[in-house]
Amino acid sequence: MASSFPGLPELPGDDSMLSRKFGREVANYFSGNPLNRLSFLRTDHTFLHSAFAHPAARFLLVEDLAPAVEPEKPLRLAFATFADVSPLTGPDPFAKTEAELINDFNSEETQTLVLFLGIDESESLSASTKDFAYKNYKGSPYFAVDITARGDSVDKAKGVSDAARAKGQSFHTNVRAMNLPAGEGNNPRTAASWRRPC
Repeated sequence: MASSFPGLPELPGDDSMLSRKFGREVANYFSGNPLNRLSFLRTDHTFLHSAFAHPAARFLLVEDLAPAVEPEKPLRLAFATFADVSPLTGPDPFAKTEAELINDFNSEETQTLVLFLGIDESESLSASTKDFAYKNYKGSPYFAVDITARGDSVDKAKGVSDAARAKGQSFHTNVRAMNLPAGEGNNPRTAASWRRPC
């Protein structure tokens, strides 16, 4: 029987001819995300507005498609708070409805891309921070924010980027590298940094 790949979590055992011959199946490196994506709520601006400004919300900074990472070894993703991103995004990037955004669109203005990733419903952020709650969903909201300096937002984006670097963070530019620990690569909630703000 072949040995499994080191460091990759094994899926629950299933007795089959394939598993007997080749060993237990392992989780795909990029699978097993702990977030409930709530894709059907991505057009609900009431939901997005309240999730974005909630104290439990965390933001993955992305610069030129490179995610922010902590300086520690092994490598860990770094997350920012509302206070860190609001100079670039403004207090409420979801204030307008989708129809209003389309109607008011001006290609000469730079728009900061803010993407709702999902809610981590697994457990509370901390005893001092109340979880976000909306209808039957409760947890910590996560967003990705593009802080690539371009257009008329160069200074604001550079300010957010410089603040992250001042905290010792960097941006993981090797798109082919898979050097996050398997537990963080496929299930970031197992890493302490998943809940630790920048």
